[in-house]
Amino acid sequence: MLSKEILKELGNFSLQPYLITTLYLNVSPLSNPKGEYKIIWKDLKKNFLESLNLEGEIKKSVLSDLEYIENLIDQVSFGSANTIVLMSCSAKDWRYQIPLYPILKNKLVIDKDPYTRPLSYLITANKPYYLVVLSRGDARVFKYFIGEIREEGEIKEEIPKKHKQGGWEASDWQRWHETHVIWHFKEVAEFLDKKIQGEEKIVLGTTSPKNTSEFLDVLPKRLHEKIIGEIPIELDSPINEILEKTHNMIEAHEENEINDLIDQLIVTNAKGKEAVIGLEDVAHAVHQKRVRMILVYDQFEQPGFQCPSCSFMSPYLENCPYCNVKMEKRADIVDELIEEAIINNSELKYIKNKELAEKIKNIGAFLRF
Repeated sequence: MLSKEILKELGNFSLQPYLITTLYLNVSPLSNPKGEYKIIWKDLKKNFLESLNLEGEIKKSVLSDLEYIENLIDQVSFGSANTIVLMSCSAKDWRYQIPLYPILKNKLVIDKDPYTRPLSYLITANKPYYLVVLSRGDARVFKYFIGEIREEGEIKEEIPKKHKQGGWEASDWQRWHETHVIWHFKEVAEFLDKKIQGEEKIVLGTTSPKNTSEFLDVLPKRLHEKIIGEIPIELDSPINEILEKTHNMIEAHEENEINDLIDQLIVTNAKGKEAVIGLEDVAHAVHQKRVRMILVYDQFEQPGFQCPSCSFMSPYLENCPYCNVKMEKRADIVDELIEEAIINNSELKYIKNKELAEKIKNIGAFLRF
């Protein structure tokens, strides 16, 4: 599962003087029903080779990286991954692979360290979810993050069986049974309370309405507002079923959340208040450090210009309006804008639905002032 720890490890990694080749490739069957990603890879490789300006052992290592990656793409199936991240430094016999569920933009980068910017954005734009599946005496807790799920713990309690006979003894035994059930649910609630300290959300896996109701009675109030919904699921369900149901619930929740944000952005912008729509206006707001939250289509790319002095970016201005100097061409200014916004503590939200993104010309932002 992708994590900040992995990013930190890669960020501190270097094999200088040799370079590291990093490829992000969309291998999704929906985007590439006939394996078109192989053609996309060849185009990326061709464009790189046309501008290759390396010599000696460093050049030899990079060419070997490209050969290694090509063999992998031609021969390997990437399973359920929609994006594959491949990193290589042949001179040091170093390889690294990261399969991802989200679809990221295709990119080939050769640099002194692994290219992790898209991974950093992915972690910034997403939050973890906890799924808790309850029964009377047993519970399983899972962590879901960007398309992957992992079991965090199983919590069991020895629950006395219900008494089948009537009378006072049966009544006392029933109360004892219910007391143990509540103890169990409290233990599960305490486990979640310790785990959830930030922006995490909760999905409830319901085995019965009674279990859910009794669990909610003992769940800390601060965690109630983090629950996004319930899914019907059994405690012993296969992990693939658990992942699918959890993923579908989260996808629907996040699309509704983005839809609401886009509607708010459009209304706020129309009133002339703290919101901008479109790349040019967002670029000015980012440069002025006014952006509180940036919303951007996850496949959006746009060539443009960047000022060598103050770093202002524009899709069409060739002279900087802030420094009055000639700007330099950039193949894609969207990632640069996102990075600058994040540096200035802006919140990042990715839009996965193209039709929703088109409502705000693929990018927009809520402003601080």
